[in-house]
Amino acid sequence: MKCCVTLAALAVLAAGCQSELSTEPEATTVQVTPTVAFSVPDMMCEYSCVEQVKKALAAQPGVKEVEVDFEARRAMVVVDRDKFDAEAAIATLVDYQFTNSQLVTDE
Repeated sequence: MKCCVTLAALAVLAAGCQSELSTEPEATTVQVTPTVAFSVPDMMCEYSCVEQVKKALAAQPGVKEVEVDFEARRAMVVVDRDKFDAEAAIATLVDYQFTNSQLVTDE
């Protein structure tokens, strides 16, 4: 009898625990981070030019991350849209002697 009561208690506990477990996946929020691409065709050297482009763009307000692809002569910049000014970034690149720089995308 004691065995049956114990089994019944375990069955009730197991049923209660299973009802608390959800098989539904939790909703997740995906945040899209705005990215801006610049063409920087004046990059002629893989090391110092890449570093100069990174430095120029990273110093801009609202820039979160900068990646430079030397072979493609492009810079991808993750930005805070409320603080970033693409025209000011281009002006800074021009100040660094990357005179043919231009905005490629503004996503």
